Amino acid sequence: MDSREFAKTLEKQVADFCETLNTKLPAYSYIPLDSDEARIKVMQSRLFNEIRAGEIFGGWLKSTPELDVKKTLAEAVHEEYIHAGYLEEALKSKGAVPYEYKPLPAQMAMFNAFEGLTETVERIAAFPMAGEGVADYLIGKSLNVGTVPAWVTGPYHKIHEDEEEHGNYPFEILVKYATTPEKQERAARAVAMSLILRRQYFDNLDRWVNEDKMY
Repeated sequence: MDSREFAKTLEKQVADFCETLNTKLPAYSYIPLDSDEARIKVMQSRLFNEIRAGEIFGGWLKSTPELDVKKTLAEAVHEEYIHAGYLEEALKSKGAVPYEYKPLPAQMAMFNAFEGLTETVERIAAFPMAGEGVADYLIGKSLNVGTVPAWVTGPYHKIHEDEEEHGNYPFEILVKYATTPEKQERAARAVAMSLILRRQYFDNLDRWVNEDKMY
């Protein structure tokens, strides 16, 4: 398949997944939450995501052969920690301890799976395209719904603006490098893996926020 058409199929797969979330929005989106206690728990979990994402992108640098992708990953590392700073300050403003958080089992599994990917097209498909694509979709919904408090939406306005400034770099990287049947198959499997693990993380986070259950 032509690599641009292939990248479009992956984009549609991610978009279709996002649509399935609309029937019951996860706590991750902040929208179903009605207390700051619950919002703090979600933001602590999402702060962990920013820190861990930076570690993943940084860990991929040495084994990424493509210089343009290496540069993009390096920029992403810096940005993840800028975003972490936004969330850290928001949590402090509510009297919360930002890093008083233990990652959920499904959250650990998701990031460990990303860390173990070895091919550039797998990595970009699984994390920046699928993982961050879903996250940014839910950020957009939380900013537009009008019921999420300003102390939550404030940092996410800045995060959302940063994401929009980059354009769709995962798509363009896949167009450039997912050019063989083998690479396309790897990328497709990585997206499917990412979405399965993302749903498990959302379910795990819902249980922790709503029922105080880690498992």
